[in-house]
Amino acid sequence: MATVLVADDEDTSQRELRTLLERGGYRVITAGDGAAALRNLAAHECDLVLCEAVLPDMDGFEVCRAIKQAPATHDIPVVLLMSSDDEVQRERAIQAGADDVAVKPVDRARLLTLARVQLRIAGLNRQLNKLESAVVTLARAVEDRDHTSVGLSEKVAHWAMQLGTALELPDDQLTLLYRAALLHDVGTVGVPVGVLSKQGSLDPGEFSQVKRHPIVGEEILAALPSAEQVLPAVRHHHERVDGAGYPDGLGGEDIPLFARIIAIADAFVAMSNDRPYRARRSRDEVIRTLRQGEGKQWDAALVERFLRLVEESDPALPEARTAG
Repeated sequence: MATVLVADDEDTSQRELRTLLERGGYRVITAGDGAAALRNLAAHECDLVLCEAVLPDMDGFEVCRAIKQAPATHDIPVVLLMSSDDEVQRERAIQAGADDVAVKPVDRARLLTLARVQLRIAGLNRQLNKLESAVVTLARAVEDRDHTSVGLSEKVAHWAMQLGTALELPDDQLTLLYRAALLHDVGTVGVPVGVLSKQGSLDPGEFSQVKRHPIVGEEILAALPSAEQVLPAVRHHHERVDGAGYPDGLGGEDIPLFARIIAIADAFVAMSNDRPYRARRSRDEVIRTLRQGEGKQWDAALVERFLRLVEESDPALPEARTAG
């Protein structure tokens, strides 16, 4: 039985909504003002909130905004109840994060349809979030296969975020960038462990297997929420600005920004850590390699900004052992 919180200061309206919802099979909790509504949300597990737009202590838009900003409640769908179909008020509801609006009085059929639709959407979002968690787990399991890559994706995501922040990307874009960086190599699940852990150069057939991993990663991640915003980064993080990369031979700014950022972070992390085919490189070697690749392998302006970040983050970073 789903639980619906009704926030309405009018006793008659509150009773009507409770009656309609309970007849529809829902458990109902009520609140007479915004503060009480937020207290109830903290004390009870609720699946849906129906909130009057005008309350004695704060308006419903403030209540909605508070619900959507709190990590514990931001996934709960909120429907704002308004006394008239006002376009300005609808826009305020959207800005506050409301999932829908309804004009009072709400008839039984409309109310139950609203509740059913919003609860269904919330359920689908939970399933998608579980799917994404499963894919993140898969990405980490892929790293565990050869015991040489554990934690590298998190390091790539960290440095990608540092560069994205320096570029003043908005928060929603930084979230997507982090997700793309964390999952960028999930396609290596399709590459045999023996190839990934091989000491020495790959033969042409083995390299062909490795070159397919961005495409495999794109295929795996296609079902994720907001996938269309992360898939280009996953597919193109091995492109080169001179057009000599893979899988599509893109060049310059035709390579998506996220992919150009991740390519630099990925190279930095790979060179700074031991790999099956070589030992980690010294800090000076890593910096020199990145500078040599400016405008060829990597975006020159992004490399310059990234290297400033590296020096700012730890200018006294000790020398690592060289490749010998």
